[in-house]
Amino acid sequence: MPTSHRSYFSCLLLGNCLVAALTTSPLHAQQLDLFSELTQRGLEFTDQQRVTMSPATLQSGMTDSERTEALTKLIGKQKWDRFARDSVRAPVVVDIETIDDPTGERLGMRVHNAFVVYTTLATLRDRDLMEETFGPAPVDSSQRDVENDREVESDEVRVVMRELPAAELERLGFSKQAQGDASFAYIELPLLNKVLLRGVIRIEKRERDGAVELAWRLDPSFNSDEELASRWTRLERDAVGKLVEGDSFPYSGCGGWMGVYEINREKKQLLVESQLLLREPTDWFAGSNFLRSKLPPALQENAQTFRRKIAR
Repeated sequence: MPTSHRSYFSCLLLGNCLVAALTTSPLHAQQLDLFSELTQRGLEFTDQQRVTMSPATLQSGMTDSERTEALTKLIGKQKWDRFARDSVRAPVVVDIETIDDPTGERLGMRVHNAFVVYTTLATLRDRDLMEETFGPAPVDSSQRDVENDREVESDEVRVVMRELPAAELERLGFSKQAQGDASFAYIELPLLNKVLLRGVIRIEKRERDGAVELAWRLDPSFNSDEELASRWTRLERDAVGKLVEGDSFPYSGCGGWMGVYEINREKKQLLVESQLLLREPTDWFAGSNFLRSKLPPALQENAQTFRRKIAR
C-alpha cells in the first residue's frame, strides 16, 4: 500500500491525530457535552439538515450478554475469533455511509471504523506512541514514481496543528468559564493535496472504567476571526507546477469521536473505535467518489501500522 494512503487516512480522521496530541490536557467528563451534541443534535450540513453519528458500541452499564450482542452486531457476518485474533492483519470494520439531502444530492459521508488490538489502556494513553501512530504528514499520491515504486520529492502541503493556550483564548474573548474543560487547536488539514481545511477544533475527553473517549469538531465560535475562521481552500498547480492556494470558502460540518475500550482485561484485549462526519462540498472533487475510494485500504493499513507499533 502506498504511504500516501496511510498518511491520508491519518489526516482525514482528524480526531485521531488531534486528540492524541492533546491527551495531556486536564479534562473532566462531568462537564462535557460534545459527545451528546454529536450523537443527539448532530452537525449542521445545510441550513435545513443536521447529521448525527451513533454512540460507541460498548456503553456503560452493559451486561456481559449485551456487550457480546453489541460486538457481534459490530462485526456483522465475521466470526469473532477471526476478527479478534492477535495478528497485525486481523480484520477491520469499515463502514462508509453517504449522507444525502432530501433531493438525493450527496452532502458528505459518515465513516465508522473499528479493530482489536492487544495492549493496555495505560499504553494507549502514551502521548508519543499515539502521535507517532496517527500523525504522519500527508503525501499526494500523484507525487509517486509508480514505475520505480518510490516516493519523489514534492511540495506537498503539511498538516499544521497548534494548541491554543488559555491566554490566547481569553484574548479572543473566550473566558475561562466559556472554555470549560475543553481544549482548542488551530489546524490546517490538506486532503490529497487538492483541498486545505482550516479552522479551530474543540476537543473534549472523558474516561470511565475500561474506556477512554475523545470527541472533536470544528468550532464555529471562531468564525469572526479572519485567521482562525473555518474555511476550505483550493490547492492548485501554477504554471511551473508549484502547489499554491486558490480561492477560499467558508466551511462547516466536520467532527467525530474516538474511543478505546477494554473487551477482556486479562487478555489485554481492546477495541479501538472511531466515527467521522465530513461534509464534502461538490467543488472538492466534482461530486466523484474519489475521496471515499481511498478510505477502505487506508483504514486497513492504519490498523496494521497501529498494531505493529504497539507490539514493539
